[in-house]
Amino acid sequence: MAVSNTITSPKKLARMTGLLYLLVVGCGIISEILVTNIVFVPGNIAATADKITIFGPAFRLGFIFLLLRLVFLTLLLLSLYKLFGQAQRDVAAVMIAFGLISVAVTMVALFFEFGAPLLLTSGNYASLFTTDQWLAQIQFFIDMQVQGDRAAQILSLWVVLLGVLIFKSGYVPKWLGILMMIAGVGYVVDFLVYFLVPQVDVQIAGWAFLAEVIFPFWLLIKGVDVEAWESYALSEA
Repeated sequence: MAVSNTITSPKKLARMTGLLYLLVVGCGIISEILVTNIVFVPGNIAATADKITIFGPAFRLGFIFLLLRLVFLTLLLLSLYKLFGQAQRDVAAVMIAFGLISVAVTMVALFFEFGAPLLLTSGNYASLFTTDQWLAQIQFFIDMQVQGDRAAQILSLWVVLLGVLIFKSGYVPKWLGILMMIAGVGYVVDFLVYFLVPQVDVQIAGWAFLAEVIFPFWLLIKGVDVEAWESYALSEA
């Protein structure tokens, strides 16, 4: 037990990682409800503009939850590296690199989304354009946010690499690693479909939700095999 006490308690680290993962998922769900479900009207930018004005506080709150999601995701990546990195350091380093770049790309895309209410609430902008030009610019900002989010999906390779680390670690069930690899592949497939065959309306990554709920709950409830985790720690000591 000396390794556990002097390095890190694997059980506590696993629970912290599971909690961070659930916070990432939870913030994503809340922002989806506040922004996508309440504000955006698909195919009708005029109605969307009206709703952004009417439900401005909900839109801004959703934006805050999206930012919080990225904060928690950054902390999650660091926690995952600490928990599973010793299984294979090179794979873990690439995982965290992909994940952090994904955070940066998504952050840039978010500020395009927030450009829409700025146009709507500033009389200085509205007075410079006709109504159609004004709405077209709002549509452009929203579309750029969507494109940025979609582009960031290719960086979901970090989820595949996480699955590899889980599978190789031996201190959580291998089937969890397989589920995470499938989830990551789903994100990448959705990226390819969106940009290569946009006329096909398929969302494979929706199934990723299953893995991204089971895995954090496993960490929270079951944790990790302490002996297996400590054997890796001893081998690196």
